[in-house]
Amino acid sequence: MFERLAGPAPLAPSFPTRSLDVVTLLHTADIHLGFKTHGRRDPDTGLNTRLLDVRRSLEAVVQRALDADVDAFLFCGDAYHTADPTPTQQDIFVQCLRPLADADIPVVLIVGNHDHPVTFGRASSLDIFDHIAGAVHCYRKPASSVQVLDTKSGPLQLIPLPWPIRSQILAKDEYRRMSPDELRQFVEEHYVTYVQRRAAEIMEAETGITPEGTEHALSPDVPTVLAGHVTVQGAALSGSEHTTTIASEPKFTVGQLAVRPIDYVALGHVHRPQNRNEEGHPPVVYSGSIERVTFNEADEDKGVQLVDIDPARDPVTHTTFVETPARPFVAVSVDARDADDPTERVLAAIQERDVADAIVRVRYRVREEQVAQVDPERLREALAAADTVAGIERTVDPADRKRRTAVTRESGLEEAVRQYVGQHDELSGLEEDLVEAALALEAGLEADEANPG
Repeated sequence: MFERLAGPAPLAPSFPTRSLDVVTLLHTADIHLGFKTHGRRDPDTGLNTRLLDVRRSLEAVVQRALDADVDAFLFCGDAYHTADPTPTQQDIFVQCLRPLADADIPVVLIVGNHDHPVTFGRASSLDIFDHIAGAVHCYRKPASSVQVLDTKSGPLQLIPLPWPIRSQILAKDEYRRMSPDELRQFVEEHYVTYVQRRAAEIMEAETGITPEGTEHALSPDVPTVLAGHVTVQGAALSGSEHTTTIASEPKFTVGQLAVRPIDYVALGHVHRPQNRNEEGHPPVVYSGSIERVTFNEADEDKGVQLVDIDPARDPVTHTTFVETPARPFVAVSVDARDADDPTERVLAAIQERDVADAIVRVRYRVREEQVAQVDPERLREALAAADTVAGIERTVDPADRKRRTAVTRESGLEEAVRQYVGQHDELSGLEEDLVEAALALEAGLEADEANPG
């Protein structure tokens, strides 16, 4: 997968004036076809409802690309949730992308970590696209040279940076004994050098380098995109992503990817949309995922990026975030412990939220003595407009019971009475009267025992 690369050639100090048409791209990633969290069987199709949600959002993404008349469609990894998608999942992905091929729009597919099996030698779930007719360009490893795509607005230079496949590296004897830290550092160093070398190829325009399979010579005047599935340092994670997993992965700085003459860095892998280079150029952008997975993402925007690269503008690249019709997630949380009618309190909280067609979870908290006052059927009726009720969860505060102190035969009468009163709140105001009455009764019994006649 990797060769030992020499250091990058010196970069040219400045760009010549560019005079090309505007190139428009749609950038998306992290579709994860196949996840079923909070899904159910759809009675009409027999498919999981979450699979249908992803299909609907992906169809909307493709339609947006067609409406914008884009020059290329960039998919930056993780088409499927696992490396072994079902035939149904594969069929949905192909059918969703077919309109792009019919419109002669080049499609770039970058293999992500979910797309590739761990075992060395096995094909990735995207490799089949190499055998599909149309302008589909699939990259499972870094290309040996800059790729040049023909678009209706002219050539587009591409530097593909797919997920580093560790099994391919460890299959070689010289790398097999690397520790995890050594392997991570190895990948980081070689990916950085790879990007620098590809950028240097473009900047050395005077050499007239023409990549194999294209009629176009490389040039810093031509729009250039890096499309990858990697982790950038400092990226804000989505609510469903695991910090511990990301922490062990190779990471790159913005400066290591935003290398001249790259005009746009299109990334997948992190599910929260963000530009990691807001103060500089080029944009280093995670498009984010197109559907929510868990309630931790309830408040996150889901969508794709429309990208315009205009050589006549400063800055050259402009991005627009376009939301997808992602299924809403609504989490209702209610504390009803102080409510006279806890059912009404929970219902009021539900009515404050738009639950229509949403995946909804309700969590309410009550005291133990209120449990019987909550009407679950009325709560379910209030959620009838929801697409899916993920759960109605109850938290109960136990009654504050006072510890019962044992009254033994050895206890004196006064002590026993006070302990008894202390265990019954309704008698608290009568404690002294009861003690006095008990002691008087005891005295009378003792007198009778002393004078039986």
